Amino acid sequence: MRRILLIFKNDVKRRLKSPYTIIILLLIPMMMTGIIGAIFAPRADSDALPKIKVLVVDKDKNIGSRFLLGAFDSPQIKEMFQVTLVDETRGKKLISRGKASALVIIPEKFTERLMDAEKSQIKVIKNPSEQFLPSVVEEFMNTTAVIVSGFVQVFATEVKGIRLMIDIPIENLEMAAMLPFMEAAQKKIIALQYYLDPLLIQLKEEITSEKKEKKKPDFNIFVYILPGMSIMFLLFIIEVFLRDILTEREDGKLQRMMFAPIRTMELVFARILSGWIMGIMVYLLIVVGGVLIFNISWGNYGHLFILIAVTCFWIAAFFALLNAFFKNKNQAGAFTSPIILVFSAFGGSFIQVEQLPESVNWISTFTLNHWFITGTQQINTGEFPTLPLTVILVSGVVLFASASIFLKKRITV
Repeated sequence: MRRILLIFKNDVKRRLKSPYTIIILLLIPMMMTGIIGAIFAPRADSDALPKIKVLVVDKDKNIGSRFLLGAFDSPQIKEMFQVTLVDETRGKKLISRGKASALVIIPEKFTERLMDAEKSQIKVIKNPSEQFLPSVVEEFMNTTAVIVSGFVQVFATEVKGIRLMIDIPIENLEMAAMLPFMEAAQKKIIALQYYLDPLLIQLKEEITSEKKEKKKPDFNIFVYILPGMSIMFLLFIIEVFLRDILTEREDGKLQRMMFAPIRTMELVFARILSGWIMGIMVYLLIVVGGVLIFNISWGNYGHLFILIAVTCFWIAAFFALLNAFFKNKNQAGAFTSPIILVFSAFGGSFIQVEQLPESVNWISTFTLNHWFITGTQQINTGEFPTLPLTVILVSGVVLFASASIFLKKRITV
């Protein structure tokens, strides 16, 4: 065991003298995560729909048009619509340029025709380049028109009184003449209150105490991006560590080490241990970077460390086994890079597995990337990644046993 640790210590010293390759492979996933996250991260106001821009031409400029436009003044409606008063020429010019979703034109003498119970038309010109928003404006105006029409018909008698107030100068208006209209309006209001209060159907909002206490965590898109990017480059990093076996075999260092009092299996274990431990150290730096740079909350760090340790063990054993079949480091580089890219493409490092065609997404279950990403997501949601850990650990032990057999033969040849 002492000789294994000595070899590991020498490997660490050698890597610290020339760490540039590892640093670059470590920074790339952080940079890619930042770029992808900056592009696709939801904005703070992404849950709110943009206000619908409405242009209004008021040719009436009387009590009727003001009453109609008052429908846009409620707090809820103000959050939905952005109303701008314009003249007809400018309004048509702006709507033709697509500067608003709709142009509403209230005709002249709208108030007079309304009080005389005559039909009147409000024109709505929709922006042809939009599909949904102009229809919302049209339906809102239809609904408002129905409400105003119904109000005028119910209070037809009282509207005549209002018409008198408009037509007759205030100094000639007799309050006694207005009393019948006011009394009739009072009776109708009381009747309406009787029928409408209380409403037969009401909405009740209920929030359980459990929901009150439980705070929903803020969405962080980097939680989903960084594990996929980092596992791909972790494969590259540990592969570089394990490729030292072929490098030492080519320059004769491996043969010289065999003359020392060290067993072949000790050398194999030392190389796998080196890739395993250094892989863990590298990924812990990624975890810290995720917290400091992207404000990632990983979940239970104990569970996360177990997943990282088992994953790095799997990678070290996998590339140790592959190197048993390669003649030199150039051949290893030619084969391992495509393998890593295939793992990443089908395992969810580039795109989510669910978005892959159904005919090929089953391949993801044979990739380390899929199980590692699934494990990190389960940890992030508070679960223990039982299945991902079991799959990675069992397959890793099989790879380690196979690597020990075949790599021993390669070293002694």
